[in-house]
Amino acid sequence: MPRKKDTNNLTEKEFLEQYTDAIYDKPSVTTDIMVLGVKEDFSGLKILLVKRDEHPFLDCYALPGGFVLKNETAYQAASRKLKDETGLEDIYLDQIYTFTKPDRDPRTWVMSIAYLALVSNASEIETKGEWFDLNIEPERIELYSSESNTRIEYSIKNESFKNGKISYENWVATPATKELLAFDHIEILIESFIKLRSVFEHWDLAFNMAGDTFTLPDLQALYELVLGKKLYKTNFRAMVTPKIEATGSKIKSRTSNKMSAEYKYSL
Repeated sequence: MPRKKDTNNLTEKEFLEQYTDAIYDKPSVTTDIMVLGVKEDFSGLKILLVKRDEHPFLDCYALPGGFVLKNETAYQAASRKLKDETGLEDIYLDQIYTFTKPDRDPRTWVMSIAYLALVSNASEIETKGEWFDLNIEPERIELYSSESNTRIEYSIKNESFKNGKISYENWVATPATKELLAFDHIEILIESFIKLRSVFEHWDLAFNMAGDTFTLPDLQALYELVLGKKLYKTNFRAMVTPKIEATGSKIKSRTSNKMSAEYKYSL
């Protein structure tokens, strides 16, 4: 088969031998991870933050993450950083969005590929960071750590954006406290949570946060925390019944302190 040549009469081999990318500026690439869990009594959500010990944003809190190395994918980098920060492996890890705002990092041109990690029993995970309570309301986002007595708060408003013929709403954050998240990590938090909320009822993501076994009241409380709304008990049980099976035992519900049937994920 004859070798194909381009308009400059070069084969692919000849093209690659003389190719140079020196004319292009090159961004650095990082990965940032929103690690989301739930309180032991299923009364609220938890998010993992680390306090930066170097410039820029010295002493500010940030999502775990770091630079992607030359010999790894973004997913491998996120997995590596997650293991380094928490010791966790083989957990749910999903790519959310690529953040490319030119001035998002004061050091240089840095793009970030953001991931969402879902964990159970957050308070039992030993980590180099701090677990913050994550409270999301219609007009504000609050993060609070009892460990360092740190509170970070943003006011939230809905703004409409157009993409082709489609208009959609997204949250825009405005600082409400002196303490803020580093870089554009509040935007990563928002994008991650909005995506999670949009698919939570349709995918089986809750079972990454509920633990190996659970009661139905606890599982419903978890769904309601993420979705930000109350669910009808009958409709909720009809939705999850095909996905779970009873173990034949009873355990104490974390939300009610009453003995309830124990279930596990079955798919």
